Parts: sequence; C-alpha cells; structure tokens
Amino acid sequence: MKEFRLATRVSVGAGALEALDEFRGKSVFLVTDDFLATTDVYKQAVARLGDRVSVYTGVKPNPTTSEIGAGVAVYMKAQPDVVVAYGGGSAMDAAKVMHKTALEAGFGAPLGIVAIPTTSGSGSEVTSFAVVTDETTHTKIPIISEDLVAKLAILDPAAVAGVPAHITADSGMDALTHAIEAYVATDANDLSDAMAEKAIKLIFANLLRCYTHGDDLEARSHMHNAACMAAIAFDNAGLGIVHSLAHALGGHYPIAHGRLNSLLLPHVIEFNAAGNPKAAERYAQIGQMIAPSSKGRAAVMSLVAAVEKLRGQLGIPARLSDLKVSASDVRRDENELVAAALADGCTPTNPVAPTAEDLKALVRKIA
Repeated sequence: MKEFRLATRVSVGAGALEALDEFRGKSVFLVTDDFLATTDVYKQAVARLGDRVSVYTGVKPNPTTSEIGAGVAVYMKAQPDVVVAYGGGSAMDAAKVMHKTALEAGFGAPLGIVAIPTTSGSGSEVTSFAVVTDETTHTKIPIISEDLVAKLAILDPAAVAGVPAHITADSGMDALTHAIEAYVATDANDLSDAMAEKAIKLIFANLLRCYTHGDDLEARSHMHNAACMAAIAFDNAGLGIVHSLAHALGGHYPIAHGRLNSLLLPHVIEFNAAGNPKAAERYAQIGQMIAPSSKGRAAVMSLVAAVEKLRGQLGIPARLSDLKVSASDVRRDENELVAAALADGCTPTNPVAPTAEDLKALVRKIA
C-alpha cells in the first residue's frame, strides 16, 4: 500500500502574504535571520501580523542545536498562538524544531506553524522533515515528525525576487534533486510522480531565467511552486543517497546543501541506473522530457548531460576541490562521511542499497 499526504494549506502567487491577515492580533513567535529582518517584504509581513510579535533573528545557515536552544527560550517567554517562519530552509527548519521542542515541553503554539519561504529550494514549508547540525559531532541530523508540518505555507514570489544569484542557483538545484530523487525512490507512487514530473519541467524551464533575471516575477513564481511540488513529492516518496552524502559532507565542510547536491546528482544517477533496471527506466523517462527522441541508456545520459549543463550555466563547479576542499581532506574524512551517509534517513529509499565502498567511490568522483 502507498500513501500520499498533504497536510499544509498553500497560498500561492502575487499577494499571497495577505493570508497572514487571519493571524493579526494573535501572539506570534517569528523566526528569521538578521538580514531578512531588514527587508521590505519582511516588514510587510510583520505589519500584517500586528503588534504582538516576538522575533528571533539568530538563525544561521545550517542551524545548530545551540541555536535551537536559544530560540526555544524566546519561544517559551512569548507563549505564542502561532509560529511564523520567514526565510530559507535554515529558518524554516529552525522554527519547526523549536516548535516541536516546545510541544514536547507542553508549550506548543495551538495554531501551529506558518511558513513563508524566501528561497525556492528546500520545500520545508510543506514537509515533515527538518535538518539540524550537531556542532559537537559535526553531523547533520535529519528529523522526521508530523509535528514539523506547517499548517499554512505562503508562496509569494515577492519574497524571492531579491534573492542573490548564487543562492537562487544552489536552492534551485536542491529542488531539482528533490524531484529527481523522489521520482526514483522506492516509495514513489502515481501521485508523488505527478508532483515530481511537473516540478522537473518547471525547474528546467525557469531556474536559469531566475538566475539571470532575478526580478522576473513570473519565472520566480513558477520556480517557487516547483520547489514546493518537489518537496511534496519527496515528503511522500522519500529521497536517496544524493541527500545522504550531501548531509554528511555539509556537516564537515561549509558548502551550501544545494551545491553539494548538484555535484553529486549526475554521479548518483549513473550509479543507480547501472544497479537497478527500474531506476534506469525511471531516469530515462525524465530524460525523454528533455530529449524526446532519446531512449533507454541514451535518455539516461541525456538527463545526466542536462543536469551538468544546468549546473555549469548556474556557475556551480563540478568538484569539491573547486570549492576549497582538498582531495586529501576528503580522503582523511571519508570513513566518517560514509558512515554518516549509511546511517542517514534518506538512504533506505534509494533505489540501490549502497555499500560503504560504493559511497566512497561516489565521494571520490567529486573530490
């Protein structure tokens, strides 16, 4: 039996911030970062919420357990009716874990979480996932719980119009990875496939435009919707070892998660296609969206080539060494990296069960 869930109400398109009006006058705990708290769209959001807003701006990229603890202290003092997360994946993940921690202590906001993504990538606004970094072990810890699901997601393209090009690139490649991994994951089904397929088409059609013309609100809206759909797909179908390895690498080296995904994705496609005929067929179906005349192995390689071409157009290099991580450092850390990836919650739904040697080989390909 397969199951498909979507527990989040989604407000979409220009003016979607109006959905915040229903919370005006409520006690609000708002989670964001220092920069976003200075932006015009953030100020518009706060103005809609009224004057009972307690703000935590201490979120950094890859939120840590200590940051979560600091935010929970503000949360407890505020005793909010609703939690509002305004930011990219880090802000949303931090808010979600703070909320879950407060729930477990008996202080959870009764109206739950409202998520306003400011990047088109993680899709955290509609998933039951969050990732937190343990600064002691340098490990990224994926957390899965229904308590992490937002009640409302607000997809307003105005919130992403000013995103820098490199963040647009990294977050967009994260969304593409979500959709492709969900399409071949072991728990994929017709409903998750529909979301993944549409997301893939929209990303290939709009991501480069968003990168080169960030003020194009139509392209931004399509990309924003695509990232959300890709997240709905993977929340229902699962992910794979692109994410497992990216989580492990991101815990060791200060590289954006989406950028790590983009390095790994072509190699994992080839690995999975070689090891599982059904996965090869699924990748070929995606390849035929890009190159309709291709079939079989040629269609798989069309997909690989399309991913690599897009990555290059977005200014993302192909190797860790181009990102100031030496091959010797990777060799030094590879046993820890592989152990973390094997234990990662994304590995079981990969279409091929990898060995430690398989994962080492994949890491070495991008070193």
